[in-house]
Amino acid sequence: MSLDHFQHLADLLELESQAEARQIVERVRRRKTGEAERSGDCLVDLVVRDEYAALGGRSLLTLSKRNVNQPLPWTRLQAGTPVLLSLQSANKANGWRGVVSERGPNFVRVAFNELPDDEREQPVYRLDLAHDEAARLRQRQALDRARTAQRDRLAELRDILLGEKAPSFAPPPNVTPLDASLNESQREAVRFALAAKDVAVIHGPPGTGKTTTLVELIRQAVRRGEKVLVCAPSNLAVDNLLERLLAHGEQAVRLGHPARVLPQLREHTLDLMVENHSDVK
Repeated sequence: MSLDHFQHLADLLELESQAEARQIVERVRRRKTGEAERSGDCLVDLVVRDEYAALGGRSLLTLSKRNVNQPLPWTRLQAGTPVLLSLQSANKANGWRGVVSERGPNFVRVAFNELPDDEREQPVYRLDLAHDEAARLRQRQALDRARTAQRDRLAELRDILLGEKAPSFAPPPNVTPLDASLNESQREAVRFALAAKDVAVIHGPPGTGKTTTLVELIRQAVRRGEKVLVCAPSNLAVDNLLERLLAHGEQAVRLGHPARVLPQLREHTLDLMVENHSDVK
């Protein structure tokens, strides 16, 4: 049952990827420039104003309208958004994939692994919303690993998460809260999670202090000598946890594309920490 379940998820993921790729190609090829920009998924009539190396060895391009005094219209292309940069005069949807690093009233800054290569003098570009193929590839690899795991810890967790086995718990530990402001419900949730040998779920309505509880849980786990990997459905949620942990004086490293991290937290990303390390030279 579990193997069929993961194969079904992988098939759905592939269908979703194909559909998104078709939509992007159709949008880039068929929409007129004005119509595309009004949709909020595209910026047109862009020229390169500046380029420099930054963000862990990546390259940044600063783009603005040909009329430098013309502000950018409303767009969904915010910091962290995957985008496709292409020549505005091109008929094909080929281009360069990047991630929006920063957005201002008159400019948008995009991070690329490689700079666009075009020999034309002052080429005019368009910037389109793109699907995140890197994330899709990681999802597919994770599904394949979970599906094929045998007689190891991953196989055990897979069976527990699918409800084929029950999770196990140790007796709840006696812990002294590091954050004295936690209420009894939050403290009980921390003890419950620390007692879990496999998996634990802390849930509750918005505003009940789940993030505060998770920060306490992470700090308690670190005090026990454990290493903690924190994940969340959005970059902003991870940044929120990171910010709170740093405020408590904890040492944390942010993984992921620096362009998708809040500017005030980028110095804690792995890319920039490596780049700024004295041994890099």
